[in-house]
Amino acid sequence: MKRRWLASLSFCCALSAFPSLALAEGPSADDIADARARYKRGMDLYQDGAFDAALVELQKAYDTAPSYKILYNIALVQLQLNDYAGASRAFSKYLEDGGKKLDAKRRAEVERELKKLEGRIARVNLTVNVEGADVFVDDALVAHTPLSGPLLVNSGKRKISVSKQGMPPVARVISIGGGEERDLTLELGSQSAGHSSPSTPSTPKTEPKKDTRKSDTTAESSSSVPWGWWAVTGALAAGTTVAGVLTLGAQSDLDDEKSSPTSRQELDDASKKTRTLAIVTDVLLVGTVAVGGYSLYLTLDGSPEKDKGVAVGVGPGNVQLRGRF
Repeated sequence: MKRRWLASLSFCCALSAFPSLALAEGPSADDIADARARYKRGMDLYQDGAFDAALVELQKAYDTAPSYKILYNIALVQLQLNDYAGASRAFSKYLEDGGKKLDAKRRAEVERELKKLEGRIARVNLTVNVEGADVFVDDALVAHTPLSGPLLVNSGKRKISVSKQGMPPVARVISIGGGEERDLTLELGSQSAGHSSPSTPSTPKTEPKKDTRKSDTTAESSSSVPWGWWAVTGALAAGTTVAGVLTLGAQSDLDDEKSSPTSRQELDDASKKTRTLAIVTDVLLVGTVAVGGYSLYLTLDGSPEKDKGVAVGVGPGNVQLRGRF
């Protein structure tokens, strides 16, 4: 809450310096009026906590009538969205375009923020064999080839893709930590690229560089359906069905014993049989759900099963699923 209050205060202070936008060269009077309206709308959305919408309005205002002052506010919104790479790009552009027009206090503030962001972002040295291609990070357009420097991305699992009209897109998913730097090559127009999709990593035709971190980028490309686990799920489901049918039959027999004269021993035996079958049915049902959930996790995650361990234990009245994921 304190961070948001301080950010809101900084945002409002930056807004007070915005009137000089009218001095920008190039945009027409209509463009400047539209930029002002979008800027004010972005301010209102920011104060309401609608950061996604605020970012869209501020970015459109900057695209219509560029002003380095808008970049400062764009960076503040991206901080609220935890888009540290976007905030770093906006702050750096703010310092570059503001130049000597920035006072020493504001420059020092932004430089401190950039230094803090270093541990939360990573750099990807992206090589693409085609110029004029669009570069996307997590499906958001961030640059065009050729790139002037490393691609800034947030740490974590990132999808990097490139596309150009008339050519199949190519994508790769990588896992990268804060402060790391990674080399990545994506080729458009190659035979392997024609079968790739934004969600499926492609295999470059070039010989991969020797890198101890290479396994992080290639692990995403190996995925297989865990048929063995699905077979166990099917067996448990079949067992659940059979036990359920037997339980219904035992319940019917118990009802008959209760409705007709019978000995106490026969009634107890019928009741015990029904209770036992019901417990078995419940245990098998829980096992089916647990193993089925794990099978679904393996199918969607696509990571090699050897990296995971799991043990299923079925006991009288309980099912235990233990492992590491």
